[in-house]
Parts: sequence; structure tokens; C-alpha cells
Amino acid sequence: MSTRFVAIGNMSNDDLVFADGSTKWAVPGGNAIYSALGMAVWGVRPRVLAPRGPEYPIAVLGDRLVLGDGPMRERNLRNWGLYEEDGTRTFTFRTKTRNWIEYCPVPDDLGDETFPYCHIAPLPWSRQTEFAEALRGKGAALISVDLDDRFISTTSREDMIRLFRAVDVLLPSRQDVDAMFPGKTPLDGMKALRELAPELALIVVKCGADGAIAHRAGAADYFRLPSAADSFVDATGAGDSFCGGALVGLARSGDPVDALLRGSVSASFAVAALGPAALVDAPPEIAERRHASLCGRVEVHAF
Repeated sequence: MSTRFVAIGNMSNDDLVFADGSTKWAVPGGNAIYSALGMAVWGVRPRVLAPRGPEYPIAVLGDRLVLGDGPMRERNLRNWGLYEEDGTRTFTFRTKTRNWIEYCPVPDDLGDETFPYCHIAPLPWSRQTEFAEALRGKGAALISVDLDDRFISTTSREDMIRLFRAVDVLLPSRQDVDAMFPGKTPLDGMKALRELAPELALIVVKCGADGAIAHRAGAADYFRLPSAADSFVDATGAGDSFCGGALVGLARSGDPVDALLRGSVSASFAVAALGPAALVDAPPEIAERRHASLCGRVEVHAF
């Protein structure tokens, strides 16, 4: 097991309301947890850097993650997760944890720890930039970032470009892309992102049940990959776990196709159960089997 990987973001207890009217209360989650579990599918034991309160049920995570001693809060971040019929969702912070920034880590929380392979889950954009620049200053070899769509309308073009220049891999969701470029398809949104960040090594747009698309800097083509999921229960954490799996793929091979494959497989475990249970219990042999079955399904198209 390795702690050369880190997932930075939030740990949350989620109260979920689904489109059919069903609900599920206090589901353990958080973008950092799902990202880290997406890495753990592939045999690494990542560090999670995320504030947590005493009520977070860490026992459900088994021994797949390294949580460390903090940062700690008096209570844990808690969300409403509201799902729509079209698959979109909105996470709203509950009253006592409404000031999100208080439940986000800061670069000083890194202390003396260094990590070659880093994923920054959705946080306020300025905080993501601070982390990316701090991690690079500590010698990080590979930094990926997943955007948060809540603050896109108030984020300037200059601040976007600053973040993009500080990372190696950009992993927005289709919902993020739509918030940045209303009305554009995921592919056209990826092209618009490429115009903003021509030197960014890899841009991936996660498209939920439709899989993912990706473009390497300077390439004349792009990749498209379908979802690896063979069952579906709950989409919570799928995008985050995709990011974790993709980071492991890039760290091991530097191959963007392998990143898509491993990301898709990690996401397939996330959607197979309510909460993180299927990720925690993901059998390595099943992960490898899904990886192998996807290899022949990668499409290459002109960009």
C-alpha cells in the first residue's frame, strides 16, 4: 500500500432526496472520500486531507484510506443532496454547516507532508489554486483538479486561467461545463476549455452514464469512452471516484487512455451501491476484469 497519493477536499454526511421521492439520511461521503476510494480500487492507500467532525462514521471506510489526525471540526459538514429526473443534482449545505469555507482544508494543513500524486476535489476556486500552487512548490509531479460549478459565475477568466496553469489534469463534469459555457455540448465545452488552457496536459469531461471524453494538449484527436457500470443504484460520488482512478492511471503509465479506463472502472463501483460501500469492498480482480473489457471500447475522433 502507498501513501504517495492524496485527495484534498471535503468529508460530508449527505441527506439524499431522489427524483422518485425516496430519501436516505446521513450517508457518509464527501468528494475527498470518494476521490480517495477511487484511487484505492487500484491498490494504493491514499491520504485524505479534509476536515471532519466526531460524528463522521470512519469505520465504514475500513483500512483503505489514511485520514491522519485532522484537520478536525466540532461537527462534520452536512449536505442536502437533491436529485432531478435528468440526472442533475444540487448539493446544499445544511444550516449549521452553511459556511462551506469553514469546512474546507487550507494549504497549511499539509504540514511537512509531500505527495507526488495529488487530486484536488471541488472547493472554492481560489482555494483550489492555493493548493495547486502549494503542492507544486512541494514538488508534486502530477496534480489533477475537479471543478465546482457553484462559483463559476463569479470566477473571472483570469482566475480560471491561473488555476488551469497550476495543474496537469482538468476533470470537470458535464454539469460544470454547462455552467461555464451554457448551451454547449460536452465536446464543444471541452474545445472552449482547450482555448482557455492550450498547454494543460489533459482535459477530461465526465459525462455520467455517457462515459467520458478527453483531449491531450496539442493533439489532433480526442478520446471517447463509455461507462463501465453494469448496475446503477446511486450516482453520488461517481465523478469524484472517476477522478481518483484517472489519477492512478496517469501516475502509473502516463497514458490518458489508461486514465479514462481506470477512472471509468472506479466510477462503476461508486454507482453500484448507496454511499461508498461498493468502493470500499471493490474486489481487485473485478476491477481488472472491467478494465480489460473496456480496452476495446475506446474511440478516437478528430478534434
